[in-house]
Amino acid sequence: MPALPSGTVTFLFSDIEGSPAILRRLGDLSYTRLLSAYRRLVRTVISEGSGIEIDTRGDAFFVVFERARQALASAVALQRAVSTFPWPGETSVRVRVGLHTAEAIATETAYVGLDVHRAARICAAGHGAQILLSQTTYNLINTAAPALGLDLRNLGEHRLKDLQRPERLYQVLHTDLPDVRTPLRSLSVLPNNLPLQMTPFIGRERETADLKQLLTTRRLVTLTGFGGCGKTRLALHVAADVMEEYPDGVWLADLAEVSDPAVVPQVVASALSVREEPGRLLTATLADQLQEKRLLLVLDNCEHVIAACAPLVQSLLAGAPHLRILATSRESLDVPGETIWRVPTLTLPDLQARSASDLLQNEAVRLFAERAVAVQPAFAMNDRTAAVVSQICRRLEGIPLAIELAAAQVRVLTLTEVAARLEDGLRMLPARRRTAPRHQTLQAVMEWSYAQLTEAERTLLRRLSVFTGSFTLQAAEVICAGDGVAPAAVLELLGRLVDKSLVLVDQQTGESRFHLLETVRRYSGEKLRENGEAHAVRRRHADWYLALVRQAEPMLQVSQEWLDRLEADHPNLRGVMDWYRQTEGYEQALTLSTALLRFWLVRGLWAEGRRWLEDALRGAPDAPPALRAKALRAAAAIAQYQADYDH
Repeated sequence: MPALPSGTVTFLFSDIEGSPAILRRLGDLSYTRLLSAYRRLVRTVISEGSGIEIDTRGDAFFVVFERARQALASAVALQRAVSTFPWPGETSVRVRVGLHTAEAIATETAYVGLDVHRAARICAAGHGAQILLSQTTYNLINTAAPALGLDLRNLGEHRLKDLQRPERLYQVLHTDLPDVRTPLRSLSVLPNNLPLQMTPFIGRERETADLKQLLTTRRLVTLTGFGGCGKTRLALHVAADVMEEYPDGVWLADLAEVSDPAVVPQVVASALSVREEPGRLLTATLADQLQEKRLLLVLDNCEHVIAACAPLVQSLLAGAPHLRILATSRESLDVPGETIWRVPTLTLPDLQARSASDLLQNEAVRLFAERAVAVQPAFAMNDRTAAVVSQICRRLEGIPLAIELAAAQVRVLTLTEVAARLEDGLRMLPARRRTAPRHQTLQAVMEWSYAQLTEAERTLLRRLSVFTGSFTLQAAEVICAGDGVAPAAVLELLGRLVDKSLVLVDQQTGESRFHLLETVRRYSGEKLRENGEAHAVRRRHADWYLALVRQAEPMLQVSQEWLDRLEADHPNLRGVMDWYRQTEGYEQALTLSTALLRFWLVRGLWAEGRRWLEDALRGAPDAPPALRAKALRAAAAIAQYQADYDH
């Protein structure tokens, strides 16, 4: 392979639309001949256009060009060649092409970084005979397009199946190309609520293929494994990949933030935009609403509410024959018809592999390299560094979260220092290496990552564990400051924790909201309890959200913005209510649940709101009469919405 171009390059990704269907129609032998002819055709076009083939898998080609104009000309030439080639058996072969231009991060034989995956996802959004461009590619060739006889159609912004930031896409138009106007296969077009991901998904090709196949024949598939093994990311990746198979959408219900089993049906209903109906159980309404739907429901983090999940899943599957459920849990749901699929760790690098190019074929090494480049762009994968990365990945047993936490240290430590410090942190485990569960390795890496923090960073991380779900900077500044953490320092400390992959940030709503992975939150919560701070910090957490709800109450009649704010903080409000129950703070619970009346009614959360009110009323018989009267009126208002006039 010639030396890879560096600097600004253009990536081309292409594949054959509907290749599995062509294989089934032609059979193995004829399809193999067709594929061989196709590969020769593509390689001829690439060679003539001065492209360099980086990778080929099946009918998919990944190619790099020094200039965007070369890539565009080759893409048009490829579509012409495919459309005029005499394919055997009068087979119709239609090719999708995606182009994306970026600053290349190259090793000797490969590229790493977010942009490598972008061209593939742009290609996957298209249809046969289409050429799609990213915004960066468009910016470089827009003025040159007319000279090539091309027009460029703006298709608008689209979320791609990598679940990352939206991309504005453009379609290449030419007299020799059909004018395809079918809506793109993007998350912006297909119905779903899958969340934005801040990092690219790495590897797991075999697991993805296996799960996609399973979902064609099994109605309930549960991904099991210890925390940090990658269950959630794999489930989201598979869900995005199969989205076109479900005309009524792919919907995520995240149960990580749920501590009250009674809330599980409401979380699922909210994910599916199903509202309560007067006089009916929500589970019955869900089953009816889904009866004719062809959709995939992703139930994430079921393990701590299995007693509520299992009967709900059984009821939904019985009432909705076209429903598929992909669940994640540390243990099975134990529901009839369930297929249990244990998530393996990432494959480990071959001990015999020495070169960077060979080692980058391994998914654990690729994951480390991708995450290291994200925090330290100067990080380079060569034969020397690749060997150290391989050692780290093997020592971490291919556990994705452990690898990500180790890679984040490259921002401030050399690779050799990361390996040495990690080895010191894991040395406590030598006697149990061959037999102990892998989650002990993750626990040791969590301890090691925690030890690398400054005292102020450790203090903040511990206190952040009181948040259930996401939180704002303002909330963190008030709840987590004090006793070693100045309010003005919270933003900087949060930024450091984000850099170290211990805190995640989401800015897609226009406001930065932070959250901890569930594994990190549990670990930090244990440290908070060990430190003796849990009660005080949880009290500040409860006080903050009670004050927030009081501030919101008079605005809920007129302000959609406040309703949305409370929706974003709904998991934290549930956490506060749980804490009030645990500490017998029923009068505060009465104040909180009463002030939320408008929120319960407008959002259709009748059963949950009424349950909170009734629990608080029972627990606070001596509350001020005016408060109890207000709470009774609120409970009665909800009962009226439920058409329940007997209780």
